[in-house]
Amino acid sequence: MRIAVLAFEKDREKIKKIAKFLGANIVIYRSGIFGELISKFDCIVAYMPTGVVVRSICSHLKGKWVDPAIVVIDKLMRFAIPLVGAHRGANAIAEKLRSLGLTPVITTSAEFSEGLCIGIGCKKGVNSNEILKAIYLALNEVKAKLEDVRLIATIDLKKNERGLIEAIDSIKKPLIFISTEKINEMDVKRTKASIIGVKNVAEACALFHSKKKELVLPKKVYGGVTIAIAR
Repeated sequence: MRIAVLAFEKDREKIKKIAKFLGANIVIYRSGIFGELISKFDCIVAYMPTGVVVRSICSHLKGKWVDPAIVVIDKLMRFAIPLVGAHRGANAIAEKLRSLGLTPVITTSAEFSEGLCIGIGCKKGVNSNEILKAIYLALNEVKAKLEDVRLIATIDLKKNERGLIEAIDSIKKPLIFISTEKINEMDVKRTKASIIGVKNVAEACALFHSKKKELVLPKKVYGGVTIAIAR
């Protein structure tokens, strides 16, 4: 993930620790900088007032599937607040900053409501119809309906997988991207996904935000799509 940590010149020293921790580029604020950063980075961490950030980004935002994750850090460095792209990395970065003593302010609801969690993996270039067919077949396996689903999760390597994004957008469910780092920290069995540097995709993603951490449908392959369901 390409991350920029943005601040005013007077705060350059204050953000060095955060930038080093995140493996990020330090960028100093100037007029028009947000337009440049939004086109170049996957995540922007801004150490500045929320109002400045909101006014600066509003004309550059294009949609939830393409906008970068944007996180604001308050003056006293007490809170990390995801503003944009919560499920595309902003929540994850805010949570990661907990290690530096910041409290993540998570305002999305998908992680906290009741329902099933679907974990999904897919081959590159799979179309939306194949994704949807796999989801419905998997739900049928556990005698569940789409209304029973709380969220759908996948690995962050799939952030730009058009077929997946179009499919989940059409059924109006939250799509959460989980980092390879987070998955590899989980106590899950290794699968063939290890060849891309991650222990597991479908089952790990299903379990990550589930309440009971219980698989109701272990990994199952439907053509070019792999599905697991947890509760």
